[in-house]
Amino acid sequence: MRITRQRAALMVVSSVAAAGVLVPSAAAFAAEAPAPQRTAAAAAQGVAPGEAGALAGKVDVASAVLDITKKIMDIVTDAIERKQNRSGYVKSLMEGAFYESGQRYNVMVINNANSYTPNLRGVVYDAKVSGIHGTYRVLVFESGEFTNHGDGGWINWAFRGWFDRDGGHVTFRRSW
Repeated sequence: MRITRQRAALMVVSSVAAAGVLVPSAAAFAAEAPAPQRTAAAAAQGVAPGEAGALAGKVDVASAVLDITKKIMDIVTDAIERKQNRSGYVKSLMEGAFYESGQRYNVMVINNANSYTPNLRGVVYDAKVSGIHGTYRVLVFESGEFTNHGDGGWINWAFRGWFDRDGGHVTFRRSW
């Protein structure tokens, strides 16, 4: 089962890396799941422990992460094709991540060249997206705090969700 889990994680990371984005949280999720116990019925049928059930759940999660990644890559491609300005590019990443995550999570998009301190809980998506305007980190999460120590403005960061802001410091609340 360990080999199967590692292969599944490798497939997810390889697929996402091929698209130009790395999603470490998906690989970590696939690698951390506990190995299920082998039942007598499964042993009689020659089915490896958790092969049918546990892996299916991981594939669903990985599939959802890949869907978000693909849609964000589509947004990036569209922004480049339309030659949007930098602030429009950052806003597109933010809006795309917010709507593709079901409008129930907080979203932060930050210029990766900026100095920042994230203290986030319930991260469901974390990726670096490179495009014509540089590399941005896209975070989708439940709650937490985020401090931007660098330049602000739409060209360097954008966020959406349930929050209170004090200058470069933002406190996010869960939506539910």
